[in-house]
Parts: sequence; structure tokens; C-alpha cells
Amino acid sequence: MRRSRLLLVLLLLVVVNIPPVHAAWTDHRLDGDGVTETVPAVTDGGDGDATVVEVSLPTAVAEELGGAQGLLTQPTALEPDAYADAAATGQVEVTYLPDDPGTYRVEGASGGLALATVLLANAALLLVVGLFLLVRGRTRPELRMVATSDVRRVPPGALLERVNGNDYVVRGDIEELADDELVLQVADRRVRVLLDGHANPASYQQSVEVRGTMIG
Repeated sequence: MRRSRLLLVLLLLVVVNIPPVHAAWTDHRLDGDGVTETVPAVTDGGDGDATVVEVSLPTAVAEELGGAQGLLTQPTALEPDAYADAAATGQVEVTYLPDDPGTYRVEGASGGLALATVLLANAALLLVVGLFLLVRGRTRPELRMVATSDVRRVPPGALLERVNGNDYVVRGDIEELADDELVLQVADRRVRVLLDGHANPASYQQSVEVRGTMIG
């Protein structure tokens, strides 16, 4: 159970970070192999977003993207300094890969908000995980029991059931394993089982059931 939660967290981190990693790799390729062209750029004339320009993409890029007769424009938000230059000159620079014109970059395009969003998402995810582990560690102490019979393999499932007095039946996945003890993950509880000489035919992460006396 705990391993599956960890895998879920890692998956979320990967998903959140794929866009910036891909963007960084694309920038690296463009910096090394890209061709830069100066193309027309039309500002909005004061209406709408004051940082957006209509960029006339290079012919190779436009044709790759399906532009009619090689002509295609794209609204692009620029950083303030880049926008001021575009407004003054009516031009911007576009860098693209000759062998893959669909991979391109409008120089001066605004990207800070996307990066800030990714960093914020990472921080929020790590904070949630940290709080979860902290609360879980404080509110769900590990249980301890001494086995009164051999451990046996069972289908996956969680069970923590009192049979009589301090005698319990426990079913869960093996999270830790040693010669004389094992730790079971039982839903959101951990149960440390002292084998006390009883046999354990299972290995790590397998589902087992054991009867024993709860001692703490």
C-alpha cells in the first residue's frame, strides 16, 4: 500500500515536470541547430492584451503547420522588452529546426508564468505528501504481535480482526522481512509480527495471514 502511494507520487511528479523538461530540451536543440529568421509582427494597436503580437511565421514553419500557401500568423505573448522592440520595428525573430520546422520558438516569447506554475505545483505536491506522512506517522502507531501459528499465503486483502481477548487475525502485504519477524501493511496500519519460531513461506510484498497475540 505504501509503495503504491509512493509510485503515485512519483508518477504525479513526472507528469507535472514533463512539459518544462520537454521545453528545456527543445530550447537546447533550437540553440544548437536552429535557423533564425526575422519576420513581420503586428501589435494589437492598444486593444486587448498589450503584450500580444501577430507573428507571421517563416514559410517553412507555416507550411509544416499547414498554413495556406505557406502563410500563417500566430498570436504570441511577448516579454515587455521584446514587445516594445516589436512595436517599434514591426518585426520579431523566429528560430526553427530546418529538419523539423514544426519545432520553433518566437524569440522573446513570455514563458515565466508557465515555469512559475510548474514550480508551484511541485512545491504543493511535496507539501501535501509531507503533511500526509507527518500526520500518518503521528496518528497511526505501529502495532506489535507475537505469532501463535505459521504464516500462510492468502489472496490480497487487508484484515485486522480480534478473535478473542488479545488474539487477532491479521492479513496484509509483507512490507519488511527478517528471519524472526515481518512487518505487514494492513490498509493504513503497520503490524510488526514476531514469528516466535513459526514458519513463514512468503517473501517481500506477498499477501499473508497470521494469527497471534497483540502485545502493543
